[in-house]
Amino acid sequence: AWMTDPIVTKAWDRPAVDPAMLTAFALTFVELAIVTAIALFFSTFSTPMLSAAFTFGLSIAGYYSADLRNFDQVVDSPSAQFLARALYWVLPNLAQFDVKAQVVHGRLVPVGYMALAAAYAALYVAMLLCVSVYVFSRRDFK
Repeated sequence: AWMTDPIVTKAWDRPAVDPAMLTAFALTFVELAIVTAIALFFSTFSTPMLSAAFTFGLSIAGYYSADLRNFDQVVDSPSAQFLARALYWVLPNLAQFDVKAQVVHGRLVPVGYMALAAAYAALYVAMLLCVSVYVFSRRDFK
């Protein structure tokens, strides 16, 4: 041990992979599956550049879709409230997959939360893939 670098000897006391970090990796993977399904959906009917722009915009909107739930407290217009509520239900809620802050601060992510988030993602991906198949089957390649 006396010939080993001091940084390496400090790492001996720590585990190689923290199990809590694996939960963050798993939810990040599930989040990327949703973003990939969104990209596939847009690629069935638009150009590659527009598909990338739409996917980027929808993924950014997905992180802030929870703010649309409280939009009725900010705006008095019933039509704007209805539009915000409709967008809240249509846009993916990607913020629920971001558990990195909990993992960094040592709080455990419950298994039930992970299962519910994975089920939500599976349902959203299945819905997007079904719509993508329908749109692609109706496309004319002539």
